[in-house]
Amino acid sequence: MKSIIDKYKKIRKLNSLSKSYKGKYAFVGIGNHSLNNLYPVLHYLNVDLKYIVSKSEDTARSIDANYFSIEGTNDFNKVLDDPEISGVFICTNPSSHFSLVKSALKRNKNVFVEKPPCQNLQELNEIIEIEKNSKAKVIVGFQKRYAPVFLKMKKYINSGYYKLTYNTGMYPEGDALTDLFIHPIDLINYLFGKPEIVSVMNSGNNKTILLHTKHDNGILGTVELSTENWWARAKETLIYNSSKYIFETVNTQKLLRLDKPKAIAGIPLEKINTPVISQTILYEQNQFLPLVQNNELYSAGYYNEIKTFLNICENHSNKNLSGLQDIVNTYITIDKISR
Repeated sequence: MKSIIDKYKKIRKLNSLSKSYKGKYAFVGIGNHSLNNLYPVLHYLNVDLKYIVSKSEDTARSIDANYFSIEGTNDFNKVLDDPEISGVFICTNPSSHFSLVKSALKRNKNVFVEKPPCQNLQELNEIIEIEKNSKAKVIVGFQKRYAPVFLKMKKYINSGYYKLTYNTGMYPEGDALTDLFIHPIDLINYLFGKPEIVSVMNSGNNKTILLHTKHDNGILGTVELSTENWWARAKETLIYNSSKYIFETVNTQKLLRLDKPKAIAGIPLEKINTPVISQTILYEQNQFLPLVQNNELYSAGYYNEIKTFLNICENHSNKNLSGLQDIVNTYITIDKISR
């Protein structure tokens, strides 16, 4: 038995040390989101980053000095001219994403771009047309589409209604609708299909938006999006009431499925006897074992979305859940809310 265990551990170790991805890549941007959520996944996957592109010359020099085998540069064209580059990660100021994505596609470089890839539906349609004439593909960083919680929930969606709450602290540095609320808006499009916006209430400057939705499949929804809370208590919850079950999520860390209460001749049995609530944990982030599957970057979907992009670049089979065409309805929804 010991020899079998030792052999298994050795195989696992060798697999971890082996290099799954052979291509070279470039990254545009080195802000907090990149450093905290994207670069760690690239490091874990042993991805060969050849360039990091920054606006500041000081930052480029610092990259040269502190990142072994990675070249810091301010010249994006140098990256696009390099035939070794299999794909480009773009995660910089949202206002610059549109032009950077266009430039990369025109040079046939695959693109991973953080949300938002552009500012409006018109720009999105323009990128889609450019992609059609390019040999490259785009994946957009809507990581919730790759989170285990929502991948599991999507399998059960048929009819019913939901309530989504997305609360953060103040956001003075940009437009909350396109920079923050785009995530939960994309999530309801991904899970429940294209929504009709039945009603919208806005407290002003997109600080709090309340929506009533009706989707093409008949599912109804109530959505609360707000930046008038605390970042220290930021929270996203989704309760989905289907024909057979009630599903509850806590951020992307847990998914519960509760059996709906039973009744006889329209009389709820829980009013007759003390009910036993049947609850199944479909997914829960295990914080005891330090495995990659238990890391928050995995449960949030960052790991799976980056692996998907790398597989697309290197012609491995993988389904792109967040291509440009996939997010058209998300931008249509944002456009309706804005109007």
